[in-house]
Amino acid sequence: MKVDSHIHLWDREHSPQPWMTEEHAAIARPFGPGDIVPLLARAGIEAAILVQGACLDSDTDYLFEVAEEHEWVGAVTAWVALDDPARAAQRLDQLQRRPKFRAVRHLSHNEPDHWLLRPPVLECIAMLEERELIFEVPVVFPRHFDDVLILAARFPRLVIVIDHLGKPPIGSAEMSAWETDLRAVAEYPNVLAKVSGLNTALDWADWSAEDLRPSVEVAVDCFGTQRLMCGSDWPVALLNGEFDRVWAMTAQALCAAAPQACEQLLGGNASRVYRLARPLGAR
Repeated sequence: MKVDSHIHLWDREHSPQPWMTEEHAAIARPFGPGDIVPLLARAGIEAAILVQGACLDSDTDYLFEVAEEHEWVGAVTAWVALDDPARAAQRLDQLQRRPKFRAVRHLSHNEPDHWLLRPPVLECIAMLEERELIFEVPVVFPRHFDDVLILAARFPRLVIVIDHLGKPPIGSAEMSAWETDLRAVAEYPNVLAKVSGLNTALDWADWSAEDLRPSVEVAVDCFGTQRLMCGSDWPVALLNGEFDRVWAMTAQALCAAAPQACEQLLGGNASRVYRLARPLGAR
């Protein structure tokens, strides 16, 4: 079963996306189920994981409305106020009544450095570990890898998923330093990663799977084939490509790096990690 492990949906009338700037003009419109379902079906993708886009309860509520109406939504990564333990505990109690609730994410890359290590945030992350929830982290090289190292050691039972391979600086001299950081966090067995959003890390439009290959090969070498998941990062991916090409080229790079594990990388791992029920598929 193919699973897109990283999709966003938003309707700014329902819930604003405060992070958007002029450079996001191409995606500053509503993106809903009607937009993504034909794309998933065309790619043979049967399920997807919806990921929060804004640090707002209304954004998460919208994703669960969609999840309840569509069987192809396998899981939801929600937002919770991780800097407010009392509020977070109350919200987690509410969300855990939702059958597709699996993970929590905060746009920590928009926060000051080491925000994840503040005492109230650490208290909330401990709640995630206790409740056996996944913690997704939008790691951006090089700012956040040290934080992930500390969290992985402090919370060994917490499954930590790094989004977008930590935004590798593809094509730059900093790739070696990124590889060192990625290998360090991969030493912790509770850390996983999504191979997603790599096209938006590129500065050129005529990219191909060959451009993604170096970072994907490093990821497979240090994480193995059981701790990586394929994702499109749609519709953010539209900033440098269309869904069909993004999914196809990312999948091609992954399967070239580990041909024996193609099925796991394109869906099996995401299905296992996010505990997806077998859906009927995107229709």
